[in-house]
Amino acid sequence: MANGVRVAQPTGLSRALLAAIVLTVVIGLLVDRYLRVPGQVVVSVWTWGMFLVLLARVNRQVRLPLLLCLVISTAGECALSLGWGLYTYWLHNVPFFVPPGHVLLFAFGLTVAPRMPRWGMLVTTSAAAGYGVSAYLTSIDTLSVPFAILFLAFMAFGSNRKLYATMFLISLVMELYGTWLGNWKWSYWVPGLPLTSSNPPICVGALYCALDLAVVNADRLLRKWRQSIRPPMRTDSVG
Repeated sequence: MANGVRVAQPTGLSRALLAAIVLTVVIGLLVDRYLRVPGQVVVSVWTWGMFLVLLARVNRQVRLPLLLCLVISTAGECALSLGWGLYTYWLHNVPFFVPPGHVLLFAFGLTVAPRMPRWGMLVTTSAAAGYGVSAYLTSIDTLSVPFAILFLAFMAFGSNRKLYATMFLISLVMELYGTWLGNWKWSYWVPGLPLTSSNPPICVGALYCALDLAVVNADRLLRKWRQSIRPPMRTDSVG
């Protein structure tokens, strides 16, 4: 994708910082759940600090997508949780650490996605399709049916397939972990729709793919807009 963030574009993140991102998610969710409100405050401060470190360490070309991810994920959380009620956090809020946490996961996915082998993408896509069919036939976790279709569309027509497959898997692991701890819970009956959801819906990774797609396209549009308003270079003739 021209002039935008690519899966192949290196983020410049070290292994130490990638490990810190993983520990932030794993330990942060534990602290949030079991230390209650003080724990959520501590995790929020730490996660925002990690976000600032990330901006300082990441390659310059990736900074704008990370900022866009912050804005779009914040809007998405407010709409899906507070507005629609698809899932509810244990304090019935959107924890302050969640938006920068999405950014950390996005940066992690951008870094590891180039290592996703072709067979890994095929297995992930097949598993999502198989589960979607099973959910439809059994009428269990039927929210995963449109999610599976959405993910398959990303894999069929998207230009960042490695990123989509990677984020599908990463987000599923995080969702299973967070719902197991009780940081948030998905509503069994989908508000306003004749669908049911497991906790979490297994094909929830499609939402994270949609976030990635929105970030990539917003990044491309902003870069084109900045180029269009940039004054043309002045060329003075000599002689």
